Amino acid sequence: MTVYDLKEGESARISAVGAAGGAGERLSALGFVKGKTVTVLGFSLLKSCVLLGCGAVRLAVGRPVAEKITVERAA
Repeated sequence: MTVYDLKEGESARISAVGAAGGAGERLSALGFVKGKTVTVLGFSLLKSCVLLGCGAVRLAVGRPVAEKITVERAA
């Protein structure tokens, strides 16, 4: 399951970040790394972008990047 599959307001733990290049480095630098909890704060009008929260960081990412962030729901 990916971040894009979560509903607005849901949280999950990051299990892998498959984004490569600049996007992957940016996510890592902002704290979107394996083991951290990420929350979906909202979607754009046509669900082309996702607003994510991880700790104190808020970040909007496009659908292609959001689909490369693999998550697991807490049991």
